[in-house]
Amino acid sequence: MIKNFIKIAWRNMLNNKLFTGLNVAGLAIGICVCITLFAYVFYELSFDRMFKNAKNIYRVNMQTTADYNYKVWAQLPNSVGPAMVQNIPQVKSATRLIKHDFGASVSLKTDDKNFTEKRLYMADSTVFNIFDVKFLEGNVKTAFAQPKSIVISQSTKQRLYGSQSAVDKIIYINNRDTLHVSGVYADLPANSTIDCNMIYNIMDTWAGKDVYWSNASYETYCLLQPGANVAQVQREATALIDKNVKPEDKYFQRFFLQPLTDIHLYSADIREGYTSRVGSIGMVKSLMFLSALVLFIACINYMNLATARSQKRAKGVGVNKVLGAGTNNLLALFYTETALLSLIAITIGYILAFALKPTFENITGIGLSSSAFLSMPVLIGLLITWIVVTLVAGSYPAFSMASISPLVLMNKLKLKHSFADVMRRSLVVFQFASSIVLIISVMVIYQQIRYIKNRDLGYNPNGVLALDIKSAQNKQQLAALTNDLRSMSSVESFSEVQSIPGDVESGRSVSKTANEKEAIPVKTCHTDASIVKTMRLKLLAGTTLPTEIAKGDSTCYTLINETVARYLGFKTPQDAVGKYIHSEMGARSVVTGVVKDFNYQSLKSEIGGYVYYNMLAAPESIKTLLVRYNTSNLAAFIKQLQSKFKTDMPNSSFEYQFLDNHIESMYASEQIMARTATVFSILAIFVACLGLFGLAAFIAEQRTKEIGIRKVLGASISGITRLLTTDFLKLVVISIVIASPVAWYLMNKWLMEFSYRINVTALPFIVAGITAVAFALLTISSHAIKAAMVNPVKSLRSE
Repeated sequence: MIKNFIKIAWRNMLNNKLFTGLNVAGLAIGICVCITLFAYVFYELSFDRMFKNAKNIYRVNMQTTADYNYKVWAQLPNSVGPAMVQNIPQVKSATRLIKHDFGASVSLKTDDKNFTEKRLYMADSTVFNIFDVKFLEGNVKTAFAQPKSIVISQSTKQRLYGSQSAVDKIIYINNRDTLHVSGVYADLPANSTIDCNMIYNIMDTWAGKDVYWSNASYETYCLLQPGANVAQVQREATALIDKNVKPEDKYFQRFFLQPLTDIHLYSADIREGYTSRVGSIGMVKSLMFLSALVLFIACINYMNLATARSQKRAKGVGVNKVLGAGTNNLLALFYTETALLSLIAITIGYILAFALKPTFENITGIGLSSSAFLSMPVLIGLLITWIVVTLVAGSYPAFSMASISPLVLMNKLKLKHSFADVMRRSLVVFQFASSIVLIISVMVIYQQIRYIKNRDLGYNPNGVLALDIKSAQNKQQLAALTNDLRSMSSVESFSEVQSIPGDVESGRSVSKTANEKEAIPVKTCHTDASIVKTMRLKLLAGTTLPTEIAKGDSTCYTLINETVARYLGFKTPQDAVGKYIHSEMGARSVVTGVVKDFNYQSLKSEIGGYVYYNMLAAPESIKTLLVRYNTSNLAAFIKQLQSKFKTDMPNSSFEYQFLDNHIESMYASEQIMARTATVFSILAIFVACLGLFGLAAFIAEQRTKEIGIRKVLGASISGITRLLTTDFLKLVVISIVIASPVAWYLMNKWLMEFSYRINVTALPFIVAGITAVAFALLTISSHAIKAAMVNPVKSLRSE
């Protein structure tokens, strides 16, 4: 029986090549998208599950007080981990992780080579007990047995030493610290939140030895006893705050545990994490929804085209019923046809997924291995998709056509199409409404991105290069480099800074006096007098920082922004100039000037307090040289700069980035979303138009005699064309009416994530409506014109 059904289904598919081709194309595109996103989603959900203790490992996060807007931080004081192990029996072990120099890139020297590393971590030796790291050289149990030991990943070993053994080799960090390689571990998987390339013992540094409850710069992971009560551990951990921190020093109020396997996808709102592998559950849900939408639109195509062909297949159904076929037999026949067609589409879609993998990676920035497409979850998902598509796409056509009466054979019964027509029209409206929502969304996203790029940030990041100088061996090297910069005609100005905006500034607080309980949280950056010129900050009052500071002067000279000045109660920027404030950088802090507020973070965040400062005994060192250049030949400028750098700092790695690129990287997720939404919009419209193309062809075929009669009665080609297109255009207009409020709501909700955002205007809605109408006209018009030009003799000859 099944064999016969397959033969009949295959014959019907071959006899209706247009129907088959349109449906296979639409379903294949939907399946291709689904397969790719299945692989992506399962990859995202697999993060950190490779560790054997994953279900008992938690990251300790903390919630700040009102002074810090109740934000959740992933970084804690370094005393929290040891205190939890000592005071909470259910905590089996804990480890602290902190990036070298709080996350700044590091200059490495080994033998006669210089390298740069961005993933150098300090950690407790317990890190190897909590995270089962496989050692390829050395012994995991004695990795930190000797002082100043460091372990490196396999890929880092290849980069530094090639095929040689790395054990006992010496690595110089920023030309200051000398470390001995004690082991090489297998690269941590790409789906591991822990992304260390190099790890050395935190207890060899002040960061591990000086235990305190103040500065929060350490990620803390704990391994709980099997079956531990997580809620109780959180309560006991929070109780340690009252036990160890004075009320006036509290800037955090509770700890909570985040499961290791949740960190990757559920950390978008958690600040100060070190990992470079932050995912987004919102992105995962959005992509899954969009892929399901494209697939559903393809299923709608099948349903529309199948029911449109019901008149042509009615006699075949009638014959089968006369010969004894029951409803169940006909249902099985039509479901078999759908299953066969969707199986072909799945095969083609699967091949397309492999072929288009590089394109997907370019669009989303997500790298997927070919093995991801062959994983068991993806294959099971594919099987489920096939079953669902067969049931969803085949349901209405199967039940609709299986219910046809055999009386159609004697022309005693005309098929009633009222419900089928309503269903087809409703589905067409859904298809185009979905496409219009996507078009509007894409336009709004791009408008917001353009607004971000063009908004006045309060400084000018264009034409500024950030050069890493933290590995300078002495002041003489740095002085030689700055002297060379002054001699370069393409250098407009330069400034020595602790950090570029929004990178690794220090977090502090500022108050009017030391006795005040309330203070404003600020970012502070150690710099020099030329910062205003180099960054092109807008000085509202006073002067920039002093060029020279007299020997023995303990004053901290500060350049504050408007937000700080307002908080401190100064009515005008001029009122703040010359006033002494409490800044935590020194006992005497004076305001030299006030600059206009500038966006040092993403535009998703409101502008906070910012303080540039300079003093003789600064608590933070200079790490970066901001160079404002003025040249049209950028390649020659970089080459000249590198030459001078190598001459003045021969033992350092030449590492730089452009400030405007750094700013743009803050919006990488939005740009990925825009590109992805654009692709899905094009696919959705294309698949919808495939269905509309086929539907228009069958409708034109059904109305052949009507068109012939109209032509005989004097109807013009343009009149008939207008007749055939008007019904479809009405559906598109209804789609626009339905889609517009939905898109308006969704885009306003998305824009709420930004503190600085555009207002949704009418333009995206107008463009989306015109686009939908244009695509519909292009799709329908060819069939309408062709049908209108047919000789009425041919269409009426059977009469």
